Amino acid sequence: MFQSILAKLVAQAGARWAMIVGSDGVLLETDNRFFRTEAEGLAAEYATFYRASRKAATDTDMGGLRSSMLVVDQGKLLFQALTVDYVLILLLAGEEPAGKAFFEMTRATEPLVQELTI
Repeated sequence: MFQSILAKLVAQAGARWAMIVGSDGVLLETDNRFFRTEAEGLAAEYATFYRASRKAATDTDMGGLRSSMLVVDQGKLLFQALTVDYVLILLLAGEEPAGKAFFEMTRATEPLVQELTI
């Protein structure tokens, strides 16, 4: 089920890929099987970034981190909290607009959370 939700999300958001990562850095699922080996290493790195961002938000009394964006030379990485233990990460290429992607990620959150809690 994760696979079909992620594939639909990538298509609707105009993204390069999407993944579900545990807060411990373990890759739960990615939409691209050919990318899986690289995705496992990236998942660990991005989870570290996400945990640090979540801690900074809490430490500065900003509340829980729901989403964030990391802008790099080649695109944008979008992070959307699914549960306290899982985060959805999406890569947008170049100048793709982040607003629509965040909207699509928000729409995908409920079915993903339902699958995570089954």
